[in-house]
Amino acid sequence: MEQELIAIPFNGGKVDALYYKSNKVSSDKNSKTAVIHVHGFLGNFLDGTQRFLPPILAKSGYSSLSINTRLANFGLFFGYGIIDDTISQIDRAKEFLLEQGYKNIVISGYSLGGAVALRYVAMRSSKKKYPYLKGVIALATPYSMPDSIRRRWNRWGSEPSYDQIYEEAKTIFKGNPDNTKEDRTIVVYKTRGNTYLPEHSGIYTYKTWWHLAGPQAHSAMCYKQIEKIKLPILLAQGWYDEIVDSQETYHLAQVARDSGNKNVSVFFVESGHSFEGNEKELGDIAVGWLNSEFEE
Repeated sequence: MEQELIAIPFNGGKVDALYYKSNKVSSDKNSKTAVIHVHGFLGNFLDGTQRFLPPILAKSGYSSLSINTRLANFGLFFGYGIIDDTISQIDRAKEFLLEQGYKNIVISGYSLGGAVALRYVAMRSSKKKYPYLKGVIALATPYSMPDSIRRRWNRWGSEPSYDQIYEEAKTIFKGNPDNTKEDRTIVVYKTRGNTYLPEHSGIYTYKTWWHLAGPQAHSAMCYKQIEKIKLPILLAQGWYDEIVDSQETYHLAQVARDSGNKNVSVFFVESGHSFEGNEKELGDIAVGWLNSEFEE
C-alpha cells in the first residue's frame, strides 16, 4: 500500500485528500475499483472511519481517496459547510481517480459524510451518464440529519433550543437564505451531552445550520436521497450508537427496498457511533461487500 497526502486542483483552489493506493491485485475488476471516503462532522483524516477503513481496504486490493470537503473543519463555523456545495468537489475527486485508471467508483461516507454520500449518489443516479459510479457505503448515517439533530438537542436541553435557532434563522433569511448575505456564527451548548464542555457543544452559522439541520434541509434528509438510489448500497451502524438511533439504519434500508432497490445490505456491529473497538469487523464487512460486487 502506498499512502500520499495530495492536493487536487479545483476551481482555482484545491481538494485536500489522502490517497491510499493498493498494491495488491486479486482480480482485474478489483484493482480498477476505488472508494472515495467523505468525513464526518470534524473533517480531516483522523475522524471516524477515515481513520482506519482506507488502510484496511487497500490491504485487500481496493484503493481509497479520503477527501476533505467544504464541510470539513471550519466549514460549518464560517458559512461554507453546505452539503450541495460538496457535489462538485466529489466530482473532482472522482475525475482524479478516473485519471489514475480506475473504472469503478464507490462513494463512502461516515455519519454526516453518509448524508453527503447519499446525496451525491442520488444526484448522480443515471447509469448512462455516470457508468463508473457503482455503489454507496453509508456508515452510522441518520435517517434524516435535521430530525436527528433536533431530537438530540431536545434530549439534552440545548441552549439555545432548536426552535429558537429556527425562529431566529427565519427572521434573518425571511424563509430563504439566498435573500440576504447576513449571517453569523453561533455556539449551541449541550448538543451532545448535558454539560457546557466543548465536546458537548456545536458551532454553526445560521446559513450552515439552515442547510444541514433546519426543517427545510432536504439535501440532508437521507431518506429522501436513498429512495432515488438504485445502485448497490451498504449500510452499517453500531448497535450502541450514542448519536444516531440504531433503528435509523434499518428504516433507511426499508425506504431503499420499498423504492425498488434489490441490492441493499445492512450490518450492525457491537459498537458505538465511532465503531471504536470494532474497526476490523467493520473493515471485514466493507471488504466482503466490495468483494461480492467486484471480485470476478
